[in-house]
Amino acid sequence: MNVDNESSLRKLFLESSLNDNVFMIATTVDTGFEWQAIDECKEKLDKNVKVVKERGKIYFNIYWNQFVQIQEMRSIDNMFIVADVSKFEFSGNSKEMDLQLFKNAVHNNMKLEKTLDIWKHITGFQGKIYPTIDEYNLAEKDRKLCNTTVAPTTPKGKKRGQNPSNAKEDEILRYRVTCERTGKHIFESSDVARTIGGELQDKYLWLVDLSTYYLEIVCKLINNELVTQLRVTHESKHHRNIMCFGPTTLRATICYNLLRLAHPKPGDIIIDPMCGSGSIPIEATLVYFKSYVIGGDNHPKAVHRTKSNIEASSSKCKIDLIHWNVSQLPFKDSFIDIAVTDMPFGKRSGRIMDNRILYKQFLIELGRIIKLLTGFTSSWRFVLCDKNFRYKYRWSSSSSLCFKTNKYTL
Repeated sequence: MNVDNESSLRKLFLESSLNDNVFMIATTVDTGFEWQAIDECKEKLDKNVKVVKERGKIYFNIYWNQFVQIQEMRSIDNMFIVADVSKFEFSGNSKEMDLQLFKNAVHNNMKLEKTLDIWKHITGFQGKIYPTIDEYNLAEKDRKLCNTTVAPTTPKGKKRGQNPSNAKEDEILRYRVTCERTGKHIFESSDVARTIGGELQDKYLWLVDLSTYYLEIVCKLINNELVTQLRVTHESKHHRNIMCFGPTTLRATICYNLLRLAHPKPGDIIIDPMCGSGSIPIEATLVYFKSYVIGGDNHPKAVHRTKSNIEASSSKCKIDLIHWNVSQLPFKDSFIDIAVTDMPFGKRSGRIMDNRILYKQFLIELGRIIKLLTGFTSSWRFVLCDKNFRYKYRWSSSSSLCFKTNKYTL
């Protein structure tokens, strides 16, 4: 095997396979914030840690006792343990021949024991990962009997299966396999999931369950490279903080990444002039607790929702909440250090035509209250009032704003 011809992902996996105490982690990130996740990963682990970045994902190796630090990361949505990274040479002519390659890989190359043991330790699964043939036959017989007497129920909501920590000691692992495919292939994603899932059942004697599973195995096929992952997060980390959701509630992970772009310092005054349900102010005060956080909104229902979320989130949330108009904010000139907000898109909230007026009024007011470099305020107002500039650079109808000193992103 020529390592030089391997992909960066494959090389990273091979490094983890050389040490029983090292395993490879995959995390999903909101697209566009991959570098913020990489920076946080290096802060939590080591600045020299090797990270492979892909669109909406980052991969890195850790020691098993470092997983606690990874669980504390706030920039990522979901976490996986990478069990295998394999490369295939598909014929492209025969579907059966190409699917047979997956079958051979499961039986000959795919060694899940290391990652399964770690997955069990991390998730707190108490059931049986390696059942005997008699235990499997008995469990399958009992399940068929239950299905004929009691109608199966589908879990409510969008939760992924069952929490592994709720499993009983005598339960055999229930699992499902899903596949995400990129590139041109003669087979479908469902064919890959069905093929790999069937071979894993023959190899480990698990119970297939598409709704009340404990383990989800996610296969990502990118052209001719297959990444096999075991899902760790039962529910995405972006669901934190918020109990009362509004029509445009921002994901907590996006809030954190926007705040990271502003680099808050102790003593900074952070405002969210259009706080909606309070996602940004709550995340700001939980992470940057040495800063002073102010949130406000023009809609009374939004202010009420934010108040409910502040009370339900944590006793650490110390936020001043104000009902205001963003075109007339109650602050002195050059008073605010950082402004981070999610402006209305004009779809679920407001209208696009109204936003063209609102955005201009808000940005001019923001230029007044934010601490800017000397002489910059007049230039800022001139640009906003220039018709040629506004026609050339139309304000986006789907913008989040992160503003500090003279650095801003739209």
